[in-house]
Amino acid sequence: MDKIALLGLFIVALLIARFIVVWRSAIMLSEPIELDYAGLSVSIPKGNGWRNEKQWNYQHNAFTLGSFFNPGSGSVTALVSCRYLLAAPKAAPDVLFEEKASTVGGSKIAKTGQIEIGGPGFSFAKDSQNRVLLTLNWAHIKRPKTLFDTFFGVAQLPNNHRLDIEVYQATGDTNLAEGIFKSVTESLKFTDNRLLEAGNKIVAEIKSKGLDSFLAPTSNKQRQSRESFFLIKDAGGRTIGFTIGVLGSHFAERPQNGDALVDVVPEAQLNILAGSFYYIRGRHDRKQATFFQSRNNLDEFVWKSETSSLTSRSGTEIILGKNGIMTVKKFDRRTEKQDYQISPTAIPDVLGELVLSQMLDSDEKEIFVDIIEADGKIIPALVSRIKAHPLASQNRSNGAAISREEAAYVFRVELLDGLGFSEQVYLDDQRRISRRLLQQENVYTFERTSAENILEEFPEQGSYILQRKDKILEQDQPLENSE
Repeated sequence: MDKIALLGLFIVALLIARFIVVWRSAIMLSEPIELDYAGLSVSIPKGNGWRNEKQWNYQHNAFTLGSFFNPGSGSVTALVSCRYLLAAPKAAPDVLFEEKASTVGGSKIAKTGQIEIGGPGFSFAKDSQNRVLLTLNWAHIKRPKTLFDTFFGVAQLPNNHRLDIEVYQATGDTNLAEGIFKSVTESLKFTDNRLLEAGNKIVAEIKSKGLDSFLAPTSNKQRQSRESFFLIKDAGGRTIGFTIGVLGSHFAERPQNGDALVDVVPEAQLNILAGSFYYIRGRHDRKQATFFQSRNNLDEFVWKSETSSLTSRSGTEIILGKNGIMTVKKFDRRTEKQDYQISPTAIPDVLGELVLSQMLDSDEKEIFVDIIEADGKIIPALVSRIKAHPLASQNRSNGAAISREEAAYVFRVELLDGLGFSEQVYLDDQRRISRRLLQQENVYTFERTSAENILEEFPEQGSYILQRKDKILEQDQPLENSE
């Protein structure tokens, strides 16, 4: 028995020695992995037991990139994580460090420091006095009497974006973990992002002009509006649903009904109103109704939506205050709340058509913007103006040609969340959307139509929503479901 025990100890010792050799092997870094939207790249550990991701992945309004160390024992003993947050609320570094330490009970901040991004070896721009324009603050977070510790760094970036870098290890080798953290940080490279700045410019121009400047005037000087009706067709040309949208302005007194926004901005007058209804017919009918209310310069808004099907129902309320904090509340089986500090390039997708119109006025050909969806998701998008061929035969999904009037302007919108979804948007000579081709798992066509056609195709849904349409601009409450 003693010999067996000694043999077991010998095997354990060999495994530990092998682990130490692998862990202490020279750390090899990957080639720079770029996040084009952000204009940054970083290298992370690879080889010698490290398994890394090959590209940035979008999740929860952020892009992530990671590498983990697994010496073959089946357990992860070290981890490198990079996160590019699209709309993180601003907070002092020490507050973020305390929050990180609190995630692991008993952890303490052992040391803090700063790394200047822009020194020798860095490509991030400097100002006219050659001063570094970006600083990464870091902390060493240690849990006493354990082998676990973390190096955590944060850098506040332009446009309310933030970069977090974290190195976690469970081997007791703090010095090596610190070396990995420094190596990853030193590999950071930033470049000027002209397309992001162009997106900033477009959204700023929309806010400066005022949302009502994009609306068609009516006989009533106190009210302007625009309406849109689309039939949705699948790749086979079959009509499967419809959308209705209304955008307008009015100058009614602000309701004093105790709504959450009253407490946030008591003097606000939200004179821009919009509503939409989306319906897909099928085995499980799907509907979404939204109501949007905003100030003319878009610095404050309330956006409510409800999505339902035969088996489920969920709702979202989004409130943007003057401080730039966007609060998203989701109502499903349980209520969730999250705050975001949105980017100057962020714009609700209910106003996406205005971005295209302003690009024509500004003669911008390509921009990055952050699209805010009705459920609170923020997705970066590349918006490009492409050449229109009004005399050529451009195929729809069902093979028909697009007419001269419908193809005055053409844009491509590519969502950058990694799913590969995109759409091609056709505007007529009055800058109204005439058609949208959506490329998702399948191809869908949105064709502009009339209210009468929707009534004919979907009498049970259309009659209800068209009755509600005219009331959107008169009531301070969201559309209801047609049940």
